[in-house]
Amino acid sequence: MPGLLTHLGVGVIGFLIIYFAFYKSKTKTKVIYGLAFAIGHLLPDLVDFGLLGIKMGSLNPSEIMKNPLFDTLAVFGHTLSNWLIIALVFVSIFLFLYEIEKISKKSLIAIIIATVLVLIGIAVHLKLDLLIQEKSYWI
Repeated sequence: MPGLLTHLGVGVIGFLIIYFAFYKSKTKTKVIYGLAFAIGHLLPDLVDFGLLGIKMGSLNPSEIMKNPLFDTLAVFGHTLSNWLIIALVFVSIFLFLYEIEKISKKSLIAIIIATVLVLIGIAVHLKLDLLIQEKSYWI
């Protein structure tokens, strides 16, 4: 993880880029799509640091990384194929709901676009983790 501030900055910049890319859209999808990218960008670290931090009642990264579950959750959260499988199941459920006419085509398209943006956010996060060697937890 290159650091919390780096990921938050990239999430905000990605949100703004997507927001302005869909700026002419009359609906609130521009905000939803921007949030999808930002949340997707933070998801890999939320899985390991977030879940364990809540479980342990601590926000201290050095304490969280000492937990025996950290390595398992870090491997799960930082493997793109796991996220692709989760996204495939998620989209399959909504395709089924569309087929039985429980959601509209417009909603289905919005869900698919949001899912792709979440996956793009996750991929950017994982690439940053590979490219940047962190010197602290925060930067």
